[in-house]
Amino acid sequence: MTVSRRVAFGAAALPLALAATRQAQAQSAGASTLDTIIKRGTLIVGTSLGSPPYGITDAQMQPDGYDVGIAKLLAREIGAKLEIVDIVAANRIPSLTTGKVDIVISSFSITAERAKAIAFTNCCYLDQQVAFGQKDVKITGNEDLKGKHIGVTRSTTNDIAVTRRAPEGTVIQRYDDDAATNQALLAGQIQAMVTSGGLVSAMRDRKTAIPLEFKYVVSEAPMGIGVRHGDADLLHWLNTALFMLWTNREIQPLQQKWMGAVNTELPRYS
Repeated sequence: MTVSRRVAFGAAALPLALAATRQAQAQSAGASTLDTIIKRGTLIVGTSLGSPPYGITDAQMQPDGYDVGIAKLLAREIGAKLEIVDIVAANRIPSLTTGKVDIVISSFSITAERAKAIAFTNCCYLDQQVAFGQKDVKITGNEDLKGKHIGVTRSTTNDIAVTRRAPEGTVIQRYDDDAATNQALLAGQIQAMVTSGGLVSAMRDRKTAIPLEFKYVVSEAPMGIGVRHGDADLLHWLNTALFMLWTNREIQPLQQKWMGAVNTELPRYS
C-alpha cells in the first residue's frame, strides 16, 4: 500500500499528475476505470488523514481509521495494492473529477447537490451531524446558535447544515480541514462546532483545558464512496463489494472499533 501527501507506505507513490495522465489515457483507449484498476494493480483512494476517526495517521506514521479500513477491504476484494492520497474536504470532488484518484472515501456525505458533479455508492456509514462545544455555553438547538461563534470545516455537509439552519446573527467560522476546526475549539477561538458524530466520539472523552460536551443532533448524514460520473462498472462493483462485506460482517467490526457503535443497517438506493 502507498499513501500520498505523498508519504511512502510500501512501494513509492506515483505523482498525482502521472495518475491523472494514466486515467486520461485509459479512458481515451476505451477502458473502464474498473478495468484500469485491475490492470494497473493499484486502487488509488482519496481520503483525509486529518479527520479522526475516519482518517488518521497512526503512531508509525501510517494511514488508519474507518475510511482507510474500508479502502483496505475494497483493495483486497479487487485484488490490488492500495494507494492513499491525502486530501482536504474541499478537494474531494476536484481530485475525483480530474482523475487524480479512482474513488474518494473521506467521510463523504451523500447529497443531491454533490450528485450533480459525481456519483455515490450506497451508504458505507450512517453518521450524524452534531453540535459539540464548550460545556458552559448553552446550546440546545439551532435557535441557540444566534450570537455564538460556530466552527465548521469548509465545503462539508456540516458547513451546509449550519449555514442553512443557523439563525441570523450566528458567526460561522470556516476552516480548511477537521484538524483546524478541532484546534479552534480546543483553543477557545469558537464556542462550538458542527461536525460528524464519529469525530465527536473520538473527542468527547479527551481531557481538555476547556470542558466540552455534546450539544444536539443537527441532522442525519449517510456517507458513501465518491465515483466519477460515467464509471458505471466501477459503481456497480463497489456497491456489490459493500453489500457482500456488510453481509459477511466485515464492515461492522470497523464501525465498532472506530465509532464505538454499529449501524443497525445501511441505507441503500432502491
